[in-house]
Amino acid sequence: MGSQSGSDEQFVYTFHNELPPSQVSAFAKLQEELDRAASLFEGYLGQELDYEPSDQQGLTRCVARIRFTSLENCLAWLDSRVRRRLLVHAEEAIGYRYRSLVEPQSFDQWITSRSGHKPPAWKINLLVWLALYPSVMILMVLGRTTLGQMPLPLNMLISNAITVAVTGWLLVPWLSRLYANWLNASSGRSSWLYCASALGFLLLFFAIFSTPVFSF
Repeated sequence: MGSQSGSDEQFVYTFHNELPPSQVSAFAKLQEELDRAASLFEGYLGQELDYEPSDQQGLTRCVARIRFTSLENCLAWLDSRVRRRLLVHAEEAIGYRYRSLVEPQSFDQWITSRSGHKPPAWKINLLVWLALYPSVMILMVLGRTTLGQMPLPLNMLISNAITVAVTGWLLVPWLSRLYANWLNASSGRSSWLYCASALGFLLLFFAIFSTPVFSF
């Protein structure tokens, strides 16, 4: 069950929502259901909801932030059948649409809690980019005949769950260990070499995904 941990480690996942007036009430009810369901999961610290007028006339913007004691606990909830069932029901019942964003400082806090050192935000973002780009591209290729045939909201719901799980559970932890010396280094030639290797891998992935084999 959810607990208020004494650890400073915390992972935040953010959802941005643009809601017409007809959906605000149903959306608030959905958030209550998600909050109750998430409270049964390990490490859940709660959620924060901020409502404000949107730049788009007539819409209301809601920013929902959910907090867990660790990245692993957050991913367990994001990829759970309970959450997927609630969101699919919302898609069908109220036409709920959402887009999600992992805040860069969340990975910053997560890696800092393990290294005892606070790496610059741009280094964290570069590793997340290096993990996310090939994950999304490979999923798009493999999912052409499966996910690609689903309605876009359901496609994105499942795709996000897969990429978040692969990135958070496997690639970012692996890259943070592989690039540990670079994350903790303040300067020096080796630091630039690590940075160049990350950018080099991104260019290599770009070249590979630009070949006819990966044409869309």
